[in-house]
Amino acid sequence: MKWKRQKFTFMVIPDANSSRIVKFQLSAIVLTIALVTTAALTSAALIVLFVYNAHAGEVGRLKHELANASGKYEKIISEKERHIGDLQTEVASLSDQAKSIQNKMADLSKLETQLKQIAGLPSSNKSTVKAKPEDSGQTNDYAMDGAGGEELPVPQEAMDSLVVETRSDFSSLDRLIQELTPRLLQTKEAVLKRQKELSVTPTIWPTVSRRVTSLFGVRTDPFTHRARYHAGIDISGDVGDPVYAAADGTVTDTGKQDARGNYVEISHGNGLRTRYMHLHKILTSPGTKVKKGDLIAELGNTGRSTGPHLHYEVSVDGGNVDPKPYLQSTRKE
Repeated sequence: MKWKRQKFTFMVIPDANSSRIVKFQLSAIVLTIALVTTAALTSAALIVLFVYNAHAGEVGRLKHELANASGKYEKIISEKERHIGDLQTEVASLSDQAKSIQNKMADLSKLETQLKQIAGLPSSNKSTVKAKPEDSGQTNDYAMDGAGGEELPVPQEAMDSLVVETRSDFSSLDRLIQELTPRLLQTKEAVLKRQKELSVTPTIWPTVSRRVTSLFGVRTDPFTHRARYHAGIDISGDVGDPVYAAADGTVTDTGKQDARGNYVEISHGNGLRTRYMHLHKILTSPGTKVKKGDLIAELGNTGRSTGPHLHYEVSVDGGNVDPKPYLQSTRKE
């Protein structure tokens, strides 16, 4: 162990400008420890440098992948935000559509009532189809001309409220459709039935003229000047004026008699008949199917007549009735 006690002298000689030489001594043990420590530190530094160099590429790759992933996530978030915006716009559009459909269904309900009134059917006041007060008189089919305002993001509370309102609107629409559909079908059947009834009911004037010269019932006969029963009404006109079928039906008889002159008789079913007398010319024949408003003859002055006119009769189950209540509209109307 003598080497441990050995000492080594070190001299530090400065440059030529300094004449002082520094001398110091280190024991062998201290010098050994210093060398070992230096060697250990150097080895550690070399190991760290080796490890760093070995993993530097992997760290760079991970950084690159992290940057790419970050970019992808940002893109995904941006697309999600855009998709959410599109969904919000779609919900707003559906909300407008729901309100528009409610208004149109309210119009359908009004139309149903009008159809019943036109057809003379009783109307129901139980309809629950009503336009929204805030939408009354408005339409969603508008142009954007003149529109403006600050563009602001949609608050979540407002979006949630709109979703709830739209869901409620469509739920109401489903209920209203279920109510309105059978009603409209019933109205359609009733209107078609009424239309069929009206088609065979003599509701139009058989002539262009509306000037009645002799009413139905007891009157003074123009030839004998005695009280006699007049089975129809007389409508004045000019010879050759058109005479129309007052309702759908089948021509059952045509001909010429001393009192009637040229005449046409039409059966409309259900015991209802109309007769047209004193005609100038007959333009139909027995067995012919005619529609309301079809031309069947020309007004004249034949038979027991004092001048050009049409003697028009309506009979129900074989008995003559006053034609005047049946005369509700002209052929064009």
